[in-house]
Amino acid sequence: MKNTALQSIYVPNELKKLNSSFNGSISETFGIHTLRIDENYGKSDIKYFTLDQATTVINLNLSLKEDFILNLGSKDNDIIYFVYCSNGISFYKSNQSGKYKRIEELQPGIICSHKKNASQINIKKDSSLSLNIIKLDKNLFFNSFSNETFNSTLEFENLCNSFNKISSYLYLCAYNIKIAEHLRLIENYFKADNITDLINLKSEYQHIMALQIEQFYKEIFEQRPSATLSKSELQKVIDLTDFISNNPEIQHTVGNLCKRISMSPAKLQEGFKEMHNTTVADFVRNKRIEKAEFLLNETELNISEIVYTIGLTSRSYFCKIFKKKYDCSPKKYRKLKNHTLESSMQLA
Repeated sequence: MKNTALQSIYVPNELKKLNSSFNGSISETFGIHTLRIDENYGKSDIKYFTLDQATTVINLNLSLKEDFILNLGSKDNDIIYFVYCSNGISFYKSNQSGKYKRIEELQPGIICSHKKNASQINIKKDSSLSLNIIKLDKNLFFNSFSNETFNSTLEFENLCNSFNKISSYLYLCAYNIKIAEHLRLIENYFKADNITDLINLKSEYQHIMALQIEQFYKEIFEQRPSATLSKSELQKVIDLTDFISNNPEIQHTVGNLCKRISMSPAKLQEGFKEMHNTTVADFVRNKRIEKAEFLLNETELNISEIVYTIGLTSRSYFCKIFKKKYDCSPKKYRKLKNHTLESSMQLA
């Protein structure tokens, strides 16, 4: 069956090949392509976009009725794949070795594929999978940097050589939940309806790639960090992050949060330090202020009503912490936003 959805928009060849297995529909907004597969194959939300000339991104959220093979590699270019599985079961297999290796959840993975050296990611059926892939044209990317850019050319050369050494297998780094937090933020930017969201999306992905390259380099040439929290404990921290973010108005205490996920206060604080570089209390406070900013922009609630809505009781305390974050009072912030909106409407 011919997919008429492909006729009206430009679709990258890689996404066309992917869709040939699913007979789905492809839409495009601000350069972000979304593939939704035919329901006979399962459910999906696959995002694909070009970050820059050397880099593309594939964000897979899948639940398939049959096993699926995602082919990797290029006959013309050396490719580096930065993979990160937030949830689900998938395996990497090099056609050279024929061995399978699980892509572990919450562990950044790196796959280097030389020309004509194909490999694949096997996605298991009947399992929800969240897998993010950053695809990098190795030579195009590294050739864009001149040696004069770096104080230490040795460090740059070591990094390039290290990628060469892990050809045709999956290198798994130590657990990293900072990346999980950035991917959580990215979900909002994927709904881009303006240029600001698109810029933020690209910035987040560049940050993720930088985090993965930095971690890989440190583990190869310095020391691989020892894990203090288990994968299940780290996943609990991620789940709790979502719970607090969605319900900042609740009177969260460390004790109540520990009971919710069956974790000690010390481990809970350690997890938040690792993921957010802050304490639980500061994270909750920040989420309340972010919700207040949203309410100032999107509602006509007065300041006192907003204070109550975000779970605070003191208006003066709210104004103090809001000003610390946004460098102006809530009242002035709303006034400035309204003035900016009126000006833009007049220009239109």
